[in-house]
Amino acid sequence: MDKIGQIEDYVRSTMTGAVAHDFKHVDRVRHWALRIAKEEGFEDLEMVEIAALLHDIGLPYIDEESERGKHGQVGAEITGRFLDENFDLTEEQIEQITSAVRHHCSPPSLVADLLKDVGEKGRLIAIVRDADIMDAIGAVGLMRAFTSKAAKPEYAPGNVKGDTWGLSGGEVDERFAKGLGIGGTIIDQINFQISYYDNLNTGTAKRLARPLVDFMRGYLIQLEREANAQ
Repeated sequence: MDKIGQIEDYVRSTMTGAVAHDFKHVDRVRHWALRIAKEEGFEDLEMVEIAALLHDIGLPYIDEESERGKHGQVGAEITGRFLDENFDLTEEQIEQITSAVRHHCSPPSLVADLLKDVGEKGRLIAIVRDADIMDAIGAVGLMRAFTSKAAKPEYAPGNVKGDTWGLSGGEVDERFAKGLGIGGTIIDQINFQISYYDNLNTGTAKRLARPLVDFMRGYLIQLEREANAQ
């Protein structure tokens, strides 16, 4: 079996339980990452594919919801050991892949500073982050929001689009800084995912994401109309 096939099997066997973060998610992120990399002129597509396949490998090892933010760091450690023990990759390749896994879910402000510091070496981080965001928007993003937040009410009566409607990525960050969080409804989760657009790094992802984000906004506008019998 080739390298990618072995990694696929490992990820499939490991990521079996997380809602909205199963292998289907990983596979979609892989496809987005390869498309973005090709259009951005990133040549080492094998490295892109490996990083995308392993980007969420730390999630099965996180027991508490409050600790999910650490899955990038946990995943980077697992990825480093797995690649070193099983494949003939250079130290530089493993370092770039583990950095992409580590920072795919880091705070946007931290990543922005990191990308300035590391320059060309940060391109893989940007590609994997953007690919992960692409899977949180559009029709797939709506599906994942309803699936992952199924226990929450769909929307607040009389305020269908929610208090988080139209918030930018920076304004969402301010909500978190104040301890307000995402909000209490599935629609708040969708608004949160829409705000991810502001955290995209590559020109390719920004271009591809725009119609998907517009689709999500259009869905919420239509939902409000129907909920109010308009």
